[in-house]
Amino acid sequence: MDKRVIFQRLGVILAYPLAYTYVRLMIFSSNEFLIDSDRLTWSVAYPLLALLFIAVNEIVRRGRRGIKANPSKETIFWYVMTYLSGLTATIGPNEALSVFAMHLCAVYSVLISNEILLGGKTSGFIPADLIHGFYVKSFAGFPNFVTDWSSFKRPESVEGEVRAPRKNPLGLIIFIPVMLILLIIAVSLMASIDEDIAEFLSGITRYFEDYLSALKFYEIIPRAIFAIPVCFYLYGLMSRSAKSDGEREKRVGSKLGWLIGKGKTVSATIVYIAAGVFVVLYILFFVKRIAYMLGGFVGNVPEDLLVSHYAREGFFELVGIMAVNSCVYLAIILFGKSDENGKFAVPAKILVTLLMLESIIFAVIAMSKLGLYYSIYGYTPKRILAMWGTLALGFAAGLTIVTVHRGKPHFRAGVIFTSISYIAICILSGVLVSIGA
Repeated sequence: MDKRVIFQRLGVILAYPLAYTYVRLMIFSSNEFLIDSDRLTWSVAYPLLALLFIAVNEIVRRGRRGIKANPSKETIFWYVMTYLSGLTATIGPNEALSVFAMHLCAVYSVLISNEILLGGKTSGFIPADLIHGFYVKSFAGFPNFVTDWSSFKRPESVEGEVRAPRKNPLGLIIFIPVMLILLIIAVSLMASIDEDIAEFLSGITRYFEDYLSALKFYEIIPRAIFAIPVCFYLYGLMSRSAKSDGEREKRVGSKLGWLIGKGKTVSATIVYIAAGVFVVLYILFFVKRIAYMLGGFVGNVPEDLLVSHYAREGFFELVGIMAVNSCVYLAIILFGKSDENGKFAVPAKILVTLLMLESIIFAVIAMSKLGLYYSIYGYTPKRILAMWGTLALGFAAGLTIVTVHRGKPHFRAGVIFTSISYIAICILSGVLVSIGA
């Protein structure tokens, strides 16, 4: 038999076990999957589910695209990110965020493993790619779990080929239950005559009663029912993605690029004025509050404030300003006019550079305030998560400066840095908890 057909059949067979495992570990989970130590609690459920998802996706992909369709380096990277997100979920600063990240990485790995990203690679279209995977491919692929059972059909014979008559399994399906029923009747009749046989039969009956009671059917049945739509969803995502040749995604990506280009109607003068207002506003703000802003570097706290109040005051506002600046840049590239190559004029580059440099300065100030707070009050998950968010926004500002001056987007580098740095802080969080920091 062709190995490709074997993978096709295996993918269909494993779809429901994957869905049931997902329901069991994610929705009806319990403490039985937790490993407790003195300070650290770790769950085997998430990494186990991630590995099973990756394995089934590879089986489905190879069944539809060919046995020699080895995963690319990008695919392997996102498989690793999916697994590590699950592995570190319970030791990281925020379990819900890690589980959400695991889902994002899992869906994205399916798309990238089948080379059906809207931009052809990791790009600014990543939100559209994720929507495409979570909703379009998954729900549109619902019928695939039914239609793909056709892989179990016997292939049509080649002209002139002599084939053995097809076996009918109906006889075997009927024969086995009939023989089991007759065997039970026979043993029951013998048990009514012989006490030893009756005791043996009674022991077997009690064993099965205890076993069925331990299975907790009242829990299994709801899981089994709920796993049905999950099966259609997960297999639909994998199968429909594997069957796609990427042409439709290229057309959608081109259409999105065309729409974005059509929106670039704001004149350069208005862009300069708008960006200039933000740049000057931040300069005036920084000059007015310079002593207060730089206090965290030297530990100089105003006399009327507690250290904890000083460290917290203004931190999230500064991070919010950095996020606003990112949105300002996004608005400029979406609506501001550019030349034929998509590049901005020198004044626009200067203003965006100044804006991003101000974001980096705000990031450094925010980190100094958080560092002061951390040095006094120690570790908490929220504090390390806040550090990561500040670092990620500062890195994004730096990449934006590089992008503006090189005229080449570095979105992929930003996504990779964000993913790896988040896994790193999850590991760091686990280490800090384990040593009692």
